[in-house]
Amino acid sequence: APLLAVVGGSTGAGKSTLVNAIVGTTVTRPGALRPTTRDPVLIHHPEDEARVSGPRILPGMPRSHGDADGGTGALRLVAHEAVRPGLALLDAPDIDSVVEENRALATQLLAAADLWVFVTTAARYADAVPWELLRGAAERHAQVALVADRVDPGAEAAVADLRRMMDASGLADAPLFAVEEGLGPDGLLTEDAVAELSAWLSALGDA
Repeated sequence: APLLAVVGGSTGAGKSTLVNAIVGTTVTRPGALRPTTRDPVLIHHPEDEARVSGPRILPGMPRSHGDADGGTGALRLVAHEAVRPGLALLDAPDIDSVVEENRALATQLLAAADLWVFVTTAARYADAVPWELLRGAAERHAQVALVADRVDPGAEAAVADLRRMMDASGLADAPLFAVEEGLGPDGLLTEDAVAELSAWLSALGDA
């Protein structure tokens, strides 16, 4: 099965916007309503269709196709050539969602992940709920990467403090990516903003 990278984090951190930028088009719908992501969305290369449709990834979870986000908890599969073969990106519900079922589903998806890409912001990086999960991941020696999203000029101190917290929590070896605030004319984060993260994920898919 492809390497499963679950993109998770707190409500409103910009997970769906980040996934769309990595893929280069809108494959998962961001929005102002909370919770935004109700159905998890798994984006994969077309060559991996049979692998992600079978029981090796999240067995027992129903699958759906298409653009609808109906709040059913089904795993919505989206094939896109921008994702490298051997890598699958999963946009998960919020780990601190106001909906209990979403929180439980997010925790289930993180437990199944080969890699957890945790998305936070300069304003919310110290929230307690995510750090409980992050410390648990460190104790299990899970592979984790952190993304500081919506980083404005002058927020370098917050990113440095996030790095300090990671080092103190057993995540010294985890990479940290900073993504600048601002959208391009297409409504997506700019290619430059996610270039480092995209290259790192692509290298994992090639491994």
